[in-house]
Amino acid sequence: MEEFKIIKLPEKTEEEEVEVEEKPLREIDENYEPPKKRWIFLILLIIIVAISLMVIKIFTTYSDYQVEKTYERNESAESTYCDYKGNLLKYSPDGVSCTTYDGSLIWNYTYDMVNPNMDVCQDYIVVYDKKGSEVDLFSSKGFVKSITTTTPVLEAKVASQGTVALLLQENSVSYIQLYGKDGTLLASGEIHPENKGFPVSMALSSDATRLLLSIVNVNSGELSSELVFYDFTKEGKEEQDNIVASYTYLGSIIPKVDYVKNDKAIAFSDSKIILFNNNLRATVAKEISVNGEMKSIFYNDTHFGYISETAKEDGEVVNKLNVYNLYGFRWMSKEIDGSYESVQIMDNNEIFIRNENEITIYNLQGIAKFNYKFDEVVYNIIPGSTSKRYYLIEENKTEQICIK
Repeated sequence: MEEFKIIKLPEKTEEEEVEVEEKPLREIDENYEPPKKRWIFLILLIIIVAISLMVIKIFTTYSDYQVEKTYERNESAESTYCDYKGNLLKYSPDGVSCTTYDGSLIWNYTYDMVNPNMDVCQDYIVVYDKKGSEVDLFSSKGFVKSITTTTPVLEAKVASQGTVALLLQENSVSYIQLYGKDGTLLASGEIHPENKGFPVSMALSSDATRLLLSIVNVNSGELSSELVFYDFTKEGKEEQDNIVASYTYLGSIIPKVDYVKNDKAIAFSDSKIILFNNNLRATVAKEISVNGEMKSIFYNDTHFGYISETAKEDGEVVNKLNVYNLYGFRWMSKEIDGSYESVQIMDNNEIFIRNENEITIYNLQGIAKFNYKFDEVVYNIIPGSTSKRYYLIEENKTEQICIK
Protein backbone atom coordinates (compact mmCIF):
# COMPACT_ATOMS: atom_id res chain seq x y z
CA MET A 1 0.00 0.00 0.00
CA GLU A 2 1.27 3.36 -0.90
CA GLU A 3 1.86 5.85 1.81
CA PHE A 4 -0.25 8.98 2.00
CA LYS A 5 1.62 11.99 0.89
CA ILE A 6 0.82 15.33 2.36
CA ILE A 7 0.55 17.77 -0.41
CA LYS A 8 0.67 21.45 0.47
CA LEU A 9 -1.83 23.46 -1.43
CA PRO A 10 -0.39 26.46 -3.14
CA GLU A 11 -1.29 29.74 -1.42
CA LYS A 12 -3.09 32.39 -3.40
CA THR A 13 -1.14 35.39 -4.23
CA GLU A 14 -2.58 38.83 -3.60
CA GLU A 15 -3.10 39.23 -7.31
CA GLU A 16 -5.12 36.02 -7.42
CA GLU A 17 -7.42 36.94 -4.56
CA VAL A 18 -10.88 37.59 -5.74
CA GLU A 19 -11.81 41.09 -4.99
CA VAL A 20 -15.29 41.49 -3.55
CA GLU A 21 -16.86 44.57 -4.89
CA GLU A 22 -18.44 46.54 -2.10
CA LYS A 23 -21.80 47.90 -2.98
CA PRO A 24 -22.18 51.54 -2.10
CA LEU A 25 -24.65 52.34 0.68
CA ARG A 26 -28.00 53.63 -0.49
CA GLU A 27 -28.18 57.33 0.01
CA ILE A 28 -31.11 58.62 2.08
CA ASP A 29 -33.14 61.25 0.35
CA GLU A 30 -34.01 63.79 2.97
CA ASN A 31 -36.69 65.24 0.69
CA TYR A 32 -38.44 61.92 0.23
CA GLU A 33 -42.17 62.05 0.86
CA PRO A 34 -44.55 59.10 1.11
CA PRO A 35 -47.11 58.87 -1.65
CA LYS A 36 -50.00 61.29 -1.21
CA LYS A 37 -52.49 58.44 -1.27
CA ARG A 38 -50.97 57.04 1.91
CA TRP A 39 -51.36 60.41 3.68
CA ILE A 40 -54.95 60.73 2.52
CA PHE A 41 -55.74 57.23 3.78
CA LEU A 42 -54.23 57.93 7.20
CA ILE A 43 -56.11 61.22 7.53
CA LEU A 44 -59.39 59.59 6.53
CA LEU A 45 -58.79 56.78 9.01
CA ILE A 46 -58.17 59.24 11.84
CA ILE A 47 -61.30 61.22 10.93
CA ILE A 48 -63.44 58.05 10.81
CA VAL A 49 -62.15 56.88 14.21
CA ALA A 50 -62.71 60.33 15.77
CA ILE A 51 -66.26 60.58 14.38
CA SER A 52 -67.06 57.05 15.53
CA LEU A 53 -65.88 57.80 19.07
CA MET A 54 -67.84 61.05 19.08
CA VAL A 55 -71.03 59.35 17.89
CA ILE A 56 -70.65 56.62 20.50
CA LYS A 57 -70.16 59.23 23.22
CA ILE A 58 -73.19 61.26 22.10
CA PHE A 59 -75.67 58.40 21.80
CA THR A 60 -74.58 56.21 24.71
CA THR A 61 -77.07 56.34 27.59
CA TYR A 62 -76.76 55.14 31.18
CA SER A 63 -79.40 53.99 33.68
CA ASP A 64 -77.36 52.95 36.71
CA TYR A 65 -74.34 54.03 38.71
CA GLN A 66 -71.61 52.78 40.98
CA VAL A 67 -70.49 54.57 44.14
CA GLU A 68 -66.72 54.94 44.16
CA LYS A 69 -66.30 57.06 47.30
CA THR A 70 -68.58 58.42 50.01
CA TYR A 71 -67.89 61.51 52.13
CA GLU A 72 -70.16 62.08 55.10
CA ARG A 73 -71.40 65.60 55.90
CA ASN A 74 -73.49 67.06 58.71
CA GLU A 75 -75.15 70.18 57.35
CA SER A 76 -78.55 71.83 57.12
CA ALA A 77 -80.99 71.26 54.29
CA GLU A 78 -80.93 75.02 53.55
CA SER A 79 -77.38 74.83 52.20
CA THR A 80 -76.56 75.53 48.56
CA TYR A 81 -73.59 73.83 46.87
CA CYS A 82 -71.53 74.54 43.77
CA ASP A 83 -68.11 73.79 42.29
CA TYR A 84 -65.43 76.41 42.89
CA LYS A 85 -61.98 75.87 41.36
CA GLY A 86 -62.27 72.09 41.73
CA ASN A 87 -63.51 72.31 45.33
CA LEU A 88 -66.95 72.34 46.96
CA LEU A 89 -68.36 75.74 47.91
CA LYS A 90 -71.32 75.79 50.29
CA TYR A 91 -73.34 78.68 51.67
CA SER A 92 -76.32 78.79 54.00
CA PRO A 93 -77.98 81.27 56.40
CA ASP A 94 -75.28 80.37 58.96
CA GLY A 95 -72.14 80.86 56.86
CA VAL A 96 -70.04 79.93 53.86
CA SER A 97 -67.28 77.34 53.54
CA CYS A 98 -64.91 75.90 50.96
CA THR A 99 -63.84 72.26 51.26
CA THR A 100 -62.31 69.58 49.11
CA TYR A 101 -64.78 66.97 47.92
CA ASP A 102 -63.52 64.54 50.55
CA GLY A 103 -64.57 67.02 53.25
CA SER A 104 -61.21 68.57 54.16
CA LEU A 105 -61.76 72.19 55.20
CA ILE A 106 -59.98 74.90 53.20
CA TRP A 107 -61.69 77.90 54.84
CA ASN A 108 -64.99 78.90 56.39
CA TYR A 109 -66.76 82.02 57.63
CA THR A 110 -69.83 82.40 59.81
CA TYR A 111 -72.55 85.07 59.56
CA ASP A 112 -76.26 85.45 60.22
CA MET A 113 -78.32 85.99 57.07
CA VAL A 114 -81.99 85.43 56.36
CA ASN A 115 -81.84 85.06 52.57
CA PRO A 116 -78.22 84.52 51.45
CA ASN A 117 -77.34 84.79 47.76
CA MET A 118 -74.00 84.48 45.98
CA ASP A 119 -72.12 85.64 42.89
CA VAL A 120 -68.75 84.35 41.66
CA CYS A 121 -66.26 85.82 39.18
CA GLN A 122 -63.00 83.94 38.72
CA ASP A 123 -61.17 84.08 42.08
CA TYR A 124 -63.68 86.24 43.99
CA ILE A 125 -66.98 85.41 45.70
CA VAL A 126 -69.57 87.79 47.13
CA VAL A 127 -72.28 86.56 49.52
CA TYR A 128 -75.08 88.97 50.45
CA ASP A 129 -78.29 88.95 52.44
CA LYS A 130 -81.04 89.83 49.97
CA LYS A 131 -83.19 92.63 51.44
CA GLY A 132 -80.70 92.69 54.31
CA SER A 133 -77.63 94.82 55.01
CA GLU A 134 -74.63 92.46 55.05
CA VAL A 135 -72.30 91.86 52.08
CA ASP A 136 -69.17 89.69 52.46
CA LEU A 137 -66.31 89.34 49.97
CA PHE A 138 -64.14 86.20 49.71
CA SER A 139 -61.34 84.84 47.55
CA SER A 140 -59.84 81.37 47.15
CA LYS A 141 -57.88 82.07 50.37
CA GLY A 142 -60.97 82.95 52.41
CA PHE A 143 -62.51 86.09 53.88
CA VAL A 144 -61.46 89.44 52.35
CA LYS A 145 -63.83 92.21 53.45
CA SER A 146 -67.29 92.84 54.87
CA ILE A 147 -69.51 95.71 53.69
CA THR A 148 -72.44 96.87 55.80
CA THR A 149 -75.13 99.04 54.23
CA THR A 150 -77.87 101.20 55.70
CA THR A 151 -80.18 100.43 52.78
CA PRO A 152 -81.54 96.94 51.95
CA VAL A 153 -79.51 95.08 49.31
CA LEU A 154 -81.47 93.89 46.30
CA GLU A 155 -78.52 92.37 44.38
CA ALA A 156 -74.71 92.19 44.53
CA LYS A 157 -72.19 91.40 41.80
CA VAL A 158 -68.43 90.88 41.90
CA ALA A 159 -65.73 91.40 39.24
CA SER A 160 -62.49 89.51 38.64
CA GLN A 161 -60.36 91.98 40.64
CA GLY A 162 -62.73 91.99 43.62
CA THR A 163 -64.77 95.10 42.79
CA VAL A 164 -68.31 94.77 44.21
CA ALA A 165 -71.43 96.39 42.72
CA LEU A 166 -74.51 96.77 44.91
CA LEU A 167 -78.09 97.46 43.88
CA LEU A 168 -79.87 98.93 46.90
CA GLN A 169 -83.54 99.77 47.20
CA GLU A 170 -85.57 101.49 49.90
CA ASN A 171 -89.14 102.71 49.51
CA SER A 172 -89.27 104.07 45.96
CA VAL A 173 -85.61 105.06 45.51
CA SER A 174 -82.87 102.75 44.17
CA TYR A 175 -79.12 103.21 44.62
CA ILE A 176 -76.09 101.88 42.74
CA GLN A 177 -72.79 101.63 44.62
CA LEU A 178 -69.36 100.34 43.57
CA TYR A 179 -66.78 99.24 46.16
CA GLY A 180 -63.15 98.22 45.88
CA LYS A 181 -62.05 94.96 47.51
CA ASP A 182 -60.72 96.98 50.44
CA GLY A 183 -64.22 98.37 51.08
CA THR A 184 -63.56 101.82 49.57
CA LEU A 185 -66.59 103.40 47.90
CA LEU A 186 -65.64 103.99 44.25
CA ALA A 187 -68.87 105.33 42.75
CA SER A 188 -72.54 105.80 43.60
CA GLY A 189 -75.76 106.99 42.03
CA GLU A 190 -79.51 107.24 42.59
CA ILE A 191 -82.44 106.14 40.44
CA HIS A 192 -85.82 107.75 41.08
CA PRO A 193 -88.98 106.03 39.82
CA GLU A 194 -90.44 109.23 38.35
CA ASN A 195 -87.39 109.45 36.07
CA LYS A 196 -86.57 105.84 35.23
CA GLY A 197 -88.59 103.28 37.19
CA PHE A 198 -87.58 100.38 39.44
CA PRO A 199 -84.39 98.36 38.78
CA VAL A 200 -85.04 94.60 39.00
CA SER A 201 -81.70 93.13 37.88
CA MET A 202 -78.07 94.20 37.58
CA ALA A 203 -74.97 92.87 35.80
CA LEU A 204 -71.30 93.78 36.17
CA SER A 205 -68.63 93.03 33.55
CA SER A 206 -65.65 90.90 34.60
CA ASP A 207 -63.31 93.92 34.59
CA ALA A 208 -65.85 96.17 36.39
CA THR A 209 -65.81 98.74 33.57
CA ARG A 210 -69.43 98.15 32.51
CA LEU A 211 -72.69 97.85 34.39
CA LEU A 212 -76.11 96.91 33.04
CA LEU A 213 -79.47 97.60 34.68
CA SER A 214 -82.89 96.24 33.83
CA ILE A 215 -85.50 98.80 34.88
CA VAL A 216 -89.27 98.22 34.91
CA ASN A 217 -91.55 101.22 34.44
CA VAL A 218 -95.30 101.75 34.33
CA ASN A 219 -96.46 104.95 32.66
CA SER A 220 -100.19 105.61 32.21
CA GLY A 221 -100.90 101.94 32.82
CA GLU A 222 -98.45 100.80 30.12
CA LEU A 223 -95.73 98.38 31.20
CA SER A 224 -92.24 98.66 29.75
CA SER A 225 -88.66 97.57 30.49
CA GLU A 226 -85.52 99.56 29.82
CA LEU A 227 -81.99 98.18 29.58
CA VAL A 228 -79.43 100.84 30.54
CA PHE A 229 -75.71 100.32 29.85
CA TYR A 230 -73.14 102.25 31.92
CA ASP A 231 -69.46 102.51 30.96
CA PHE A 232 -66.76 103.65 33.41
CA THR A 233 -63.87 103.82 30.93
CA LYS A 234 -62.52 107.06 29.47
CA GLU A 235 -65.01 106.86 26.59
CA GLY A 236 -67.94 106.29 28.94
CA LYS A 237 -67.05 109.21 31.15
CA GLU A 238 -67.61 111.51 28.18
CA GLU A 239 -71.31 110.48 28.14
CA GLN A 240 -73.97 111.93 30.43
CA ASP A 241 -74.16 109.85 33.65
CA ASN A 242 -71.83 107.34 31.94
CA ILE A 243 -74.81 105.97 29.98
CA VAL A 244 -73.61 104.70 26.58
CA ALA A 245 -76.74 102.83 25.44
CA SER A 246 -80.35 102.19 26.41
CA TYR A 247 -83.13 100.05 24.91
CA THR A 248 -86.84 100.15 25.72
CA TYR A 249 -89.16 97.15 25.33
CA LEU A 250 -92.88 97.88 25.56
CA GLY A 251 -95.19 95.39 27.26
CA SER A 252 -92.29 93.29 28.49
CA ILE A 253 -90.57 92.44 31.79
CA ILE A 254 -86.83 91.66 31.84
CA PRO A 255 -86.16 90.08 35.26
CA LYS A 256 -82.63 88.83 34.56
CA VAL A 257 -79.52 90.31 32.92
CA ASP A 258 -75.88 89.25 33.09
CA TYR A 259 -72.47 89.37 31.40
CA VAL A 260 -71.14 86.08 30.02
CA LYS A 261 -67.98 85.06 28.14
CA ASN A 262 -65.93 87.95 26.73
CA ASP A 263 -68.24 90.34 28.60
CA LYS A 264 -71.13 89.91 26.19
CA ALA A 265 -74.40 91.02 27.77
CA ILE A 266 -77.47 88.81 27.77
CA ALA A 267 -81.02 89.71 28.84
CA PHE A 268 -83.93 87.34 29.55
CA SER A 269 -87.43 88.74 29.17
CA ASP A 270 -90.75 86.96 29.49
CA SER A 271 -91.06 86.73 25.70
CA LYS A 272 -87.54 86.93 24.23
CA ILE A 273 -83.82 86.56 24.90
CA ILE A 274 -81.54 89.40 23.74
CA LEU A 275 -77.82 89.07 22.99
CA PHE A 276 -75.57 92.13 22.79
CA ASN A 277 -72.21 92.76 21.16
CA ASN A 278 -69.19 93.59 23.27
CA ASN A 279 -68.67 97.17 22.09
CA LEU A 280 -69.05 100.63 23.57
CA ARG A 281 -72.67 101.07 22.46
CA ALA A 282 -73.63 97.45 23.28
CA THR A 283 -75.41 96.98 19.96
CA VAL A 284 -77.95 94.18 19.69
CA ALA A 285 -76.47 91.02 18.18
CA LYS A 286 -79.60 88.87 18.12
CA GLU A 287 -83.10 88.58 19.54
CA ILE A 288 -84.61 85.13 20.07
CA SER A 289 -88.37 84.82 20.49
CA VAL A 290 -89.58 82.40 23.15
CA ASN A 291 -91.98 79.74 21.94
CA GLY A 292 -94.67 79.31 24.60
CA GLU A 293 -94.63 80.47 28.22
CA MET A 294 -91.14 80.70 29.69
CA LYS A 295 -90.85 78.79 32.98
CA SER A 296 -87.09 78.58 33.68
CA ILE A 297 -83.82 79.93 32.31
CA PHE A 298 -80.21 78.73 32.59
CA TYR A 299 -76.85 79.81 31.21
CA ASN A 300 -73.08 79.56 31.58
CA ASP A 301 -70.16 81.14 29.71
CA THR A 302 -70.81 79.29 26.43
CA HIS A 303 -74.50 78.34 26.24
CA PHE A 304 -77.92 79.41 27.47
CA GLY A 305 -81.45 78.11 27.29
CA TYR A 306 -84.89 77.91 28.77
CA ILE A 307 -87.78 75.56 29.47
CA SER A 308 -91.12 76.72 28.15
CA GLU A 309 -94.65 75.42 28.47
CA THR A 310 -96.19 74.91 25.02
CA ALA A 311 -99.42 73.45 23.70
CA LYS A 312 -99.37 70.72 21.04
CA GLU A 313 -101.87 70.47 18.17
CA ASP A 314 -104.06 68.08 20.18
CA GLY A 315 -104.17 70.56 23.07
CA GLU A 316 -101.75 68.69 25.32
CA VAL A 317 -99.48 71.03 27.32
CA VAL A 318 -95.82 69.94 27.48
CA ASN A 319 -92.49 71.27 28.69
CA LYS A 320 -89.89 71.96 26.01
CA LEU A 321 -86.14 72.28 26.59
CA ASN A 322 -84.30 74.74 24.30
CA VAL A 323 -80.52 75.30 24.22
CA TYR A 324 -78.50 77.91 22.26
CA ASN A 325 -74.89 79.00 21.98
CA LEU A 326 -73.82 82.61 22.55
CA TYR A 327 -74.17 83.38 18.83
CA GLY A 328 -77.86 82.55 19.03
CA PHE A 329 -77.57 79.23 17.19
CA ARG A 330 -80.05 76.69 18.54
CA TRP A 331 -78.38 73.45 19.55
CA MET A 332 -81.55 71.57 20.38
CA SER A 333 -85.24 71.80 21.17
CA LYS A 334 -86.66 68.78 22.94
CA GLU A 335 -89.86 67.87 24.71
CA ILE A 336 -89.18 66.60 28.23
CA ASP A 337 -91.39 64.22 30.17
CA GLY A 338 -93.11 65.01 33.44
CA SER A 339 -92.61 67.86 35.87
CA TYR A 340 -89.39 69.26 37.27
CA GLU A 341 -88.19 71.44 40.15
CA SER A 342 -84.99 72.99 38.80
CA VAL A 343 -82.79 73.11 35.74
CA GLN A 344 -79.19 74.24 35.29
CA ILE A 345 -76.39 73.93 32.75
CA MET A 346 -73.18 72.54 34.23
CA ASP A 347 -69.60 73.54 33.46
CA ASN A 348 -69.29 70.63 31.00
CA ASN A 349 -72.33 71.99 29.06
CA GLU A 350 -74.63 69.16 30.11
CA ILE A 351 -78.13 70.12 31.28
CA PHE A 352 -79.12 68.86 34.71
CA ILE A 353 -82.87 68.62 35.44
CA ARG A 354 -83.96 67.71 38.96
CA ASN A 355 -87.31 66.59 40.35
CA GLU A 356 -86.68 65.86 44.05
CA ASN A 357 -84.70 62.60 44.01
CA GLU A 358 -85.01 61.93 40.27
CA ILE A 359 -82.45 63.49 37.96
CA THR A 360 -81.92 63.56 34.21
CA ILE A 361 -78.77 64.72 32.44
CA TYR A 362 -79.09 65.81 28.80
CA ASN A 363 -76.21 66.48 26.41
CA LEU A 364 -76.26 69.31 23.88
CA GLN A 365 -77.68 66.97 21.23
CA GLY A 366 -80.83 66.39 23.32
CA ILE A 367 -79.96 62.81 24.33
CA ALA A 368 -80.90 61.86 27.89
CA LYS A 369 -77.44 60.66 28.89
CA PHE A 370 -78.42 59.60 32.41
CA ASN A 371 -81.71 59.17 34.23
CA TYR A 372 -82.11 57.75 37.72
CA LYS A 373 -84.41 57.96 40.72
CA PHE A 374 -82.34 58.01 43.90
CA ASP A 375 -83.42 56.97 47.38
CA GLU A 376 -82.58 60.40 48.81
CA VAL A 377 -83.18 63.97 47.65
CA VAL A 378 -80.40 65.21 45.36
CA TYR A 379 -79.41 68.86 45.90
CA ASN A 380 -76.86 69.08 43.12
CA ILE A 381 -74.70 67.03 40.79
CA ILE A 382 -71.28 68.27 39.71
CA PRO A 383 -69.14 66.91 36.82
CA GLY A 384 -66.03 64.96 37.84
CA SER A 385 -62.70 64.24 36.16
CA THR A 386 -64.16 62.14 33.30
CA SER A 387 -67.37 62.14 31.27
CA LYS A 388 -68.86 59.30 33.38
CA ARG A 389 -67.89 60.55 36.83
CA TYR A 390 -69.90 62.98 38.94
CA TYR A 391 -70.16 64.25 42.50
CA LEU A 392 -73.62 63.64 43.91
CA ILE A 393 -74.59 66.15 46.60
CA GLU A 394 -77.18 64.67 48.95
CA GLU A 395 -78.43 65.84 52.34
CA ASN A 396 -75.83 64.25 54.59
CA LYS A 397 -73.16 63.03 52.19
CA THR A 398 -71.25 63.58 48.99
CA GLU A 399 -70.81 60.58 46.73
CA GLN A 400 -68.35 60.22 43.89
CA ILE A 401 -70.19 58.08 41.36
CA CYS A 402 -69.50 56.51 37.98
CA ILE A 403 -72.54 56.08 35.76
CA LYS A 404 -72.94 52.83 33.85
